[in-house]
Parts: sequence; structure tokens; C-alpha cells
Amino acid sequence: MWMEQLKSKIKEQQAVYQALKEGDDSAVCYKEFQNGKWGTDDENYTNRLRLAYYLLYCHIEDEETVVYLFGEELKDRERNSFQGIGSTLQVLTHLIRKYNTDGKYTDLLKRGKNANFDCACGYDPDGEMEEDLAGSSLLDGIYLCMEMKYKDVMERLVDQWIKDTAEWSASNRRTRIDFNTFLGRDEENERLYQEQLAELLSAENSSAREIFSGYKNLIRHHLHMGDYEKARRLCKKVIETADYGQIRTLRLFRDFLEACFEVAANDAEAAAGLWDWARAELQKVPQSSRYGNLYIKGIAAANAMGDPYGKLLEQEYKDFLKEFQLVPDE
Repeated sequence: MWMEQLKSKIKEQQAVYQALKEGDDSAVCYKEFQNGKWGTDDENYTNRLRLAYYLLYCHIEDEETVVYLFGEELKDRERNSFQGIGSTLQVLTHLIRKYNTDGKYTDLLKRGKNANFDCACGYDPDGEMEEDLAGSSLLDGIYLCMEMKYKDVMERLVDQWIKDTAEWSASNRRTRIDFNTFLGRDEENERLYQEQLAELLSAENSSAREIFSGYKNLIRHHLHMGDYEKARRLCKKVIETADYGQIRTLRLFRDFLEACFEVAANDAEAAAGLWDWARAELQKVPQSSRYGNLYIKGIAAANAMGDPYGKLLEQEYKDFLKEFQLVPDE
């Protein structure tokens, strides 16, 4: 049943394909834009991916369209700030190889290999793809929906997967959390994070690092949901009960400090004690182990608390940026 739902969704690309054949390539041509901190990106990447999967799974034999899409995808691989390989290039590689028996597209495939660092390391010009969904699992279908951003079909498939899953292992629980996050069903994750943490606390062989990570995940969930009171109470519990001495030198501990700062910045009146503890712990962290977000959230918390320590952090942050040449010298 799920396979028919996904196939039906993929077939909706027939309209995009027909428009392209009639000369309208606006939905799938390379369309460069600046994507904030991610830099140069392509507005039509997902549209091109959807059409590539349509050609693959609906067995459309169209050399001209495949070559055109391959060329547009190369523009993205060559110019994209994130670089990457991506499924679009892999699907189109499989399709273009059908028409390369005489080697006429060998140079185009070589260009794909040289498109960026990631392609040079991991792209296979001889790569092949399965052309039939029949051999795919329900999870395969869900991940395909994620790639193509078909959230409506994905939601139905995820519900079916949840219904079919008999054992909720830690791995299955993490997968469900990821699906919920992608679908915007974050409110369902609180119980999953709580179950994850309860298992770690009850297991005899759980390490301090694993337990601390479990707490951190639940705290980050509360912060994501804007529930600063729950996050603050859980931070307090960690400080009072967890053996954080074993992980004080790890990035995980600094992630926890970030969470404490975020709570303090958004719930200053109730989090004064938490700020005092986190500020003292930050002062023990060598400047060489500090990083951008730690500074940013520490500064926000200090300012919310009216603590002059924020001015010192601001200066350290400026020095940090200059050291990494992220800002020009004044």
C-alpha cells in the first residue's frame, strides 16, 4: 500500500516533465541564490531531484532530458558552497550511463568527478541505482520521501512504520525522533527522550557520558519547544545528581553549558543560581576550547542577568573572531 502512495506522488512530476518538454525549464534549471550562512545554493535542487526520481522509477527513456538535467546539476555541484554529491547526481549518473555506450558522455561524467572535493572523494561515475521500488522497504520509502520533501506521504508512511514496529530499541527511537522533527511533530518527542533517558539511567553499564548525553538531549528538546522552566529544572537536576566530572573536558560538557546559558537568557529571574554555576564552570574552560555559540549564548545570558562578566566575554569573542579572520581588524 505504501509503495502505491509513493509511486502516485512521484508520478505528479509528469506535469513538470511535460512543461520541460514544451520548453519551460523554470522549475528544474540551476537557480542560484544566497542561502544565509550556507552560502551559494540552488533553489531548484529538490525539484530536479524529484524529476530525476520520476524518470528513474517511471522508466522514462529520454536521453535529451537526462543530459540537460545532468548539466544543470553539475552547475550546482561546482558552485554550491556546501559542495556535496547528492542523490540527484547519483540518479542522473545511472540514467546517463545508459546512453554512454559509445563514450560520448565520458567527459561529462569526468566533470562530475571533478565538480568539487566531495565528488572527487566519493562520487562514482560508474554508479548504478535500483530502478524498481518493489525491492525497497518501508523505511526506504520514508527516506525517499524525506529526500524529495514529500511530507504528506511521509507522514502516512511513518505512521505505518510506527504501527509495524514491535520493539522500540534505542536505534528505532532515535529514528522516530528524527522523523518527528522533520515532520514538525516535535511534541511527540518528549516522551521518546524521556524513555531514552530512563533506559540509560536503569542500565548497569551506562557510562557517565551516555547518561549526560541523554539529559542533554531532553534539555535541548525543552529549549526547542520554548519550555524554559522544564529545561531549568532538568539542568538543576543534572548539576545535583550527574557525575559530570568525568566529562568536564569534553565538548558534551560545553554543550550543556550552552543549554544553561540559553535557559538563563530566557528565564533570568528564575535561573540566577543556574547562571552563577554555569559562569563559574565557563571560567574553568580554557579559551582555546571555547567557540562561537558558547560565547554568543554566554554573552546573552550575562546581559539578561545584568552581569558585567558579559563585557569580558564580548571582548574575548571579538578576539576569537579576529584570530580566525572572521572579522576585519578595526
